[in-house]
This record gives sequence, structure tokens and C-alpha cells, in this order.
Amino acid sequence: MNTLGKKAAAASAAALITAGLTACSSDDGDTPAPATPTASASASAPAASSEARDRDYRDGTYSADGVYGNNSRITVSLTLSDGVVGDLSVTPHATNPTSRDYQQDFADAAPAAVNGKPIDEVELDLLAGASGTTEGFNSAIDLIQDQAAR
Repeated sequence: MNTLGKKAAAASAAALITAGLTACSSDDGDTPAPATPTASASASAPAASSEARDRDYRDGTYSADGVYGNNSRITVSLTLSDGVVGDLSVTPHATNPTSRDYQQDFADAAPAAVNGKPIDEVELDLLAGASGTTEGFNSAIDLIQDQAAR
């Protein structure tokens, strides 16, 4: 492997380690575990690379689970029309009362922050004090983009 190849491999490894550390935070106080997003679509769509932005999307209703932290999970459902988000809803699944409160506060605030925006512009940072839930939400949005991509 040449020097350029070694540098690229080292950069890739560092990026994976950083991504793994980012995905391991938890808002429920338990020992962190890697995030594993899952998805289900109500409109059938082939998977596409979530790295591509400004894609063309099929109109429809989509749903995906964002898994984060120590197996915390939320379900994000939305409709897409001309690539614009409408009727967004977030369903909490936490059993820990504190986590459930964070997820519910996030679920209550998310529609106002996202409805009417192009899906390519949807990426939340901190909303309603729920940083972990935001990670799960962004993962679910990525999965929905993949589902809806033409």
C-alpha cells in the first residue's frame, strides 16, 4: 500500500471510531451501546446511499425507527410531497420514565421544527433538551431518505 493509501485508510479508521463514539451516547443513563438504525416503509422503495443529498424523492408516507444509545428507539413517520415534509409524527418507545419524558418532549416539538421543510434540509441538533433522541431522529430521517429516493 502506498503512502496515500495508508493515509486514506487511517482517515477512514478514525472516522469510523469517531462515528462509533458519537453513536454510543444514551439519554437513559445505562451503559452505552452502538446504535443500529432499523426501518420500515409504508411506500415501497429501494435503498439508496444516504450520502447523496438533493435527491429526487417519491411522494408517499414513510416510517422508520431511529435506534440510539442503549437500544433507545423512536419511530418517525411523515409524508413527502415534492420532497417536502408534512404530517411528521414521532412515537416514543422508552420505558424508563426520564427517557420517556425526553422522547415525548421531543415528539411534541419536532413537527413545528420540521413540517414544511425539504427533507434534504432536515437535520436536528438539540430539540426540547433531548440530544440522544435527536440522534435517533436524524438516523430515521436518513433511512426515510433512502426509502423515498428515486
